[in-house]
Amino acid sequence: MSIEGILVGLLAIVIGAAWAFYGLKLFTILLPIWAFFFGLVAGGQWAAEIFGQGFFASVLSWGIGIVFGLVLAAISYFWYYAAIVILGGAVGYSLGVGFFEFLGFGTGVIALVVGLILGALFAIGTFLLGVPVLLVMIFSAFSGAAAVVNGVLILFNQIPVGAVNVGIFGSLLHQGVVGTVAFLLIGAAALIYQMRDVGQTITSIDRSSYSY
Repeated sequence: MSIEGILVGLLAIVIGAAWAFYGLKLFTILLPIWAFFFGLVAGGQWAAEIFGQGFFASVLSWGIGIVFGLVLAAISYFWYYAAIVILGGAVGYSLGVGFFEFLGFGTGVIALVVGLILGALFAIGTFLLGVPVLLVMIFSAFSGAAAVVNGVLILFNQIPVGAVNVGIFGSLLHQGVVGTVAFLLIGAAALIYQMRDVGQTITSIDRSSYSY
C-alpha cells in the first residue's frame, strides 16, 4: 500500500462518513471540507489528463488538486449560493465522468467535458429548486457513501488510487454487486439517520446561520 493510497483512502472514509451522516446538520462546516475533497480529486484528474503524469502520480498533480480544493472550499464557506452550486455540480460531475467511462469511452478530455456539462445541469437544477432540505440530504448521504466505499476499497487494495480518476461513482460501477450494495446500504442508512431529526415542514436551510 502506497502512502498516496493510505492518505486518499483515509480522507475518503473520514470525510465521506461525516458528509453522509451529518451533511445537513453540519452543512456549513462540512460542505467546505467536502468541496476541498472534490476539488482535490477533480484537480488531480485534470492534471493527469493535461500533463500526462498519472493520477496523483506527481507533485504537480497533488499541487493542482490541493489548490483547486482550497479554492472551492473557500468559495463554499463564504458564499451561500456558490456552495449550493458546488454541491449539485460535484454530484453531477462525478456521475457524468463515471458513467462515461463505464460505457467504455475512456477517461480523457471528452469524459471531463461530459462531467462538466452534467455538473452544470445539476448545479442549475439545484439552484432553481431552492435548496430543499431533502435534496441536500440525498446528495450528501449518497455522495458521502460512495466516498466511504471507495476509501475502504483503496485501503484494502481492491482498487488503486487511480480508480478514483473516474469519479467516486464511476469506480463503484466496476466493483460488481458487492460495491454497489454497500454503497446503497450506507447511503440509505445515512439518509434515514439525517431524516430522523428533521421536521417535515422544513423546506430550506436557514441562511441566517451561514457565514458570508
